[in-house]
Amino acid sequence: MDTVLVTGGTGHLGRDLVGLLKPAYQVRVLARSRGTDPEVEWVRGDLATGAGIPEAMSGVRTVVHAATWSPAARRGYVLPTDLLRSPPDVDVDGTRRLLDEAARAGVDHFAYVSIVGVDRSRLPYLRLKHRAEELVRTGQVPWSVLRATQFHWLTDRMLGRAARLPVVPLPTAVEAQPVDTADFAAYVARRVADGPGGRCDDFGGPEVLTLSDLLAQWQRIRSRRVRTLNVPSPAPVRRAAHHLTCPTGRRGHITWATWLHSHTPE
Repeated sequence: MDTVLVTGGTGHLGRDLVGLLKPAYQVRVLARSRGTDPEVEWVRGDLATGAGIPEAMSGVRTVVHAATWSPAARRGYVLPTDLLRSPPDVDVDGTRRLLDEAARAGVDHFAYVSIVGVDRSRLPYLRLKHRAEELVRTGQVPWSVLRATQFHWLTDRMLGRAARLPVVPLPTAVEAQPVDTADFAAYVARRVADGPGGRCDDFGGPEVLTLSDLLAQWQRIRSRRVRTLNVPSPAPVRRAAHHLTCPTGRRGHITWATWLHSHTPE
C-alpha cells in the first residue's frame, strides 16, 4: 500500500482522517509524542524545529498537512495579543520545512488543510494560514488546498469557556457555519484518493446560523447559560464573518445540534 504521511494526526480532524485512511493506505503520523494505535506508523518529530521530518518523509507518496498552532483555539478564548500576532513556527516555518523535504523525497501530492476566508481576513493567525497556502501553491510538489469552516468542537470549547464569564459581548446577527471534523475528513480522504486538485472547493457545515441561533441551541442542549450583551454588528464585521462561511461550497451533513447531542463537553 502507498504510504500517506499525516501531520496533526493526533488532533480532532487528524484522528478522523487517520481512521478513514487506514483501510487503503499505510498511514504514518508525525507527532511530538507517539500515539497508541498499532496500525499507524508513528514518527516522533516537531514541525517547529524540523526534527523527524526527513525520517517521516521517506517513501511517502502523499502528505496531508493538517497540523496547526492557534493559541486561541488551544485555550478556547481570544486574548488581545491574538489580534496582534500569532506564532509562525508550525503554520509557516513548519510548512516550508515539510515542502522542502517533500520535494527532495519526490512526493506526488501535498494536501494542505486550511480555513475558509484566510485570503480575506486581517486576523494574524488566518494570515499565517494564507502565507502557508502561498508556499504550497508556489512549491515544487503537486498540491491541493482544502479549506474548511470552523469546527464544531472549537465552537463548543469557546462557548464553554465563555459560560464562565460574567458577561460576553456578542454581535448576535453575525453568521457562522460550523462543520464536523468527520464530514471534512471524508472530503480530505477523497482528495487523497483522487490526487492533486489545486485550490479545491471550500467545505462548510450544512447550516449557516446567526450567533444568536447558534448560542440558543448550545444553551438548550448543554443546559448551560452564557450571559451575553448584544452589541451592534456593523457592516464590516458582518462582511468579515461572512467571508469565513461558504454557503455556495461543499457541505457536510452533521448539524450543530446533532453534533452537540452526540458529543460530551471537553
